[in-house]
Amino acid sequence: MYWYNPTTRTSERVAAPSDDEEAIRLLAGDPDSTAFVSEYAELRCSGAPIERALVSVGHEERLREHEYAPMRLAAHDRLSKRSSRSRAIGYGLLLAVRLREEGNDRLQGECFRMMA
Repeated sequence: MYWYNPTTRTSERVAAPSDDEEAIRLLAGDPDSTAFVSEYAELRCSGAPIERALVSVGHEERLREHEYAPMRLAAHDRLSKRSSRSRAIGYGLLLAVRLREEGNDRLQGECFRMMA
């Protein structure tokens, strides 16, 4: 899959993730990750396949970067345009992936049910 990775701010070719958990890991590791994961979850809930949802999140972020580049806005200003509820969903999904990586599955099922 060829996409714009919003966490590294580069275009790259990577193997397409086989499930939502792998996709969320690709979006983790950036201060804006909760927003990225929230957008991804919304696209998946609307029926978009995993690869298309990831590519769309990257594309949207790339457009936002170009839109705000002349003004040099801080990252938190960009986030203010996104709803706090969306960020909460993204945070929950990132937390579920992190807990699973650490071997604690207790919240994983609940968080991934939000995407179903």
